[in-house]
Amino acid sequence: MSKIAFDHELARQAAGRLDSLADQLESGMTGAGGSLNPAAAALDAVSATTGDTLDSVGSSFRDSYLTGVTELRKIAANMRAHSDSFGDTDTDAVDSFRGLL
Repeated sequence: MSKIAFDHELARQAAGRLDSLADQLESGMTGAGGSLNPAAAALDAVSATTGDTLDSVGSSFRDSYLTGVTELRKIAANMRAHSDSFGDTDTDAVDSFRGLL
């Protein structure tokens, strides 16, 4: 027979670590954000077009990256919510049996 076990405290710790990872990733992007928008090398049309293209690519990358950070935060919040739900269920089950003793 298979047995499923859930350690809600361990899940809460994992959620905290995911939040910490998201903070580090967001901080890294903030620190390196200027690198994604380099200035055009000159004033000619080719340099200006290249600069505009690099700006567009950098903005797209930043948006995708920060979307990933947001998703990590959502996963952490869901883990905490499920952990709390399982913890409450365990407490309720124990309380139900106390009345029988």
